[in-house]
Amino acid sequence: MLGLMGSPDSTTSVVLSAAALPHVAPPPRFPTGRRSGRLRVRSWMKSYLREADAGSGEAASAADPSAALTSFGLRPDVLRSRLGDLDATDRARLALAAAWASGAKWLALIDPFGSVPGHLRTGLRGRFAELVAQEGRGVVFSSNSLTDHTIAEAGVADIEKDQLVALGSLEQIVTEPRGSLPAELSGVNVYSGLARKGWLSIGHSAVRARTELDGKVFVTLGWRAALLSLDEHDPAFTSATVFEAIVTGLRDRGSCLQAKLSPVDTEMGLALDVDLADLAGVPRTQPDPTIGFGVLHPGLGATISELRTNVKVGTHVFVEVDTSALHAYPVE
Repeated sequence: MLGLMGSPDSTTSVVLSAAALPHVAPPPRFPTGRRSGRLRVRSWMKSYLREADAGSGEAASAADPSAALTSFGLRPDVLRSRLGDLDATDRARLALAAAWASGAKWLALIDPFGSVPGHLRTGLRGRFAELVAQEGRGVVFSSNSLTDHTIAEAGVADIEKDQLVALGSLEQIVTEPRGSLPAELSGVNVYSGLARKGWLSIGHSAVRARTELDGKVFVTLGWRAALLSLDEHDPAFTSATVFEAIVTGLRDRGSCLQAKLSPVDTEMGLALDVDLADLAGVPRTQPDPTIGFGVLHPGLGATISELRTNVKVGTHVFVEVDTSALHAYPVE
């Protein structure tokens, strides 16, 4: 089972290319338009199986879809329903059942679990992986959910701008990202750097660290591996490498408020994304009763309300990077 990670356009084109190969069932896709919801499931299923049979040569049109429907938690009488009567989860189940009923040796799927809510997604994904293992079929699928890729036993391919950026295990892809998407999904900034004479450098930035590597490297830095303040001389800063940056963007990500920073001087600082506050709570080894709930950078405000007042797009802040958190790995 091979997972594809990347922009939907790039990964979809790869899935469709795989589907054009012999013995590969095409990805099931539902019609769009005002009348599409009136189409009977049976009619859609027959149409898909005819298409799969023409491409796979696996005699799909002779397949009995009832067993496949049951395998994915659907009653056979769903065939009498209209597509418009199915919720998103049942449509996902139907798409998997249709691909399975094709009998093809290989299945090609476009984000097969994307519409399924979390409390049902794990079970459906696990059932699919179980059936694939039992019957020894092959699967190429796309998804930008890290949890979906836990079933990708053959590995994960990171595809960006129609290019293969990396191929390896899920652990390799997310712990040593070579593209922007896995870096985003694993919560780190990623840079190109250079290791020389025992030092790791990133561009012309003054942010450096000791390393045993040599040559071109990638470097990651977590979204919480920097300390921000409005005061350049904040006593919380402990190193001489403090640089000034401008907030160029603000966004929500999960339970966190996050900022995008651009250095005022690129020979001093780094462009980076950083968590500003965590509304799921912030554990502290040394609790300070004056610091409010969820605050990660007291120098930006002691409460969430102060943080929102003080930090906006265009605000100048001062940044200290935890260089011990820089993780470097070879480009090759």
